[in-house]
Amino acid sequence: MIDRVLVELNKTEGIKGSMVVGKDGLVIASQLPGNVDAELVGAMASAAFGASERTISEIGMGNLEQAMVEGEHGKILMIDAGEGILVVLTDAKVNLGLIRINMKRAAEKIKAMI
Repeated sequence: MIDRVLVELNKTEGIKGSMVVGKDGLVIASQLPGNVDAELVGAMASAAFGASERTISEIGMGNLEQAMVEGEHGKILMIDAGEGILVVLTDAKVNLGLIRINMKRAAEKIKAMI
């Protein structure tokens, strides 16, 4: 069920792959490219999201909505999905507005599933 949401999300231009990881770092569902280690990405994304949540909270900026890590060849976007975190890998040059809208829609569907 979650895999269907990820497959649909991956149709967005510029998205290389997506996954849902638990806040504990365990992979719930993955539609990442075959050359990407889902367990490694899941653990690292969960740690990065958790650190971002604590930082935002500590400085009084409310609840974390989304985190992004930007590299030379692409981006990793993370958004809260209830008991999980929706993680999306993108190309370097993408329409972030469209991707964020589609991520929010996907996260709402995922929240209802887990």
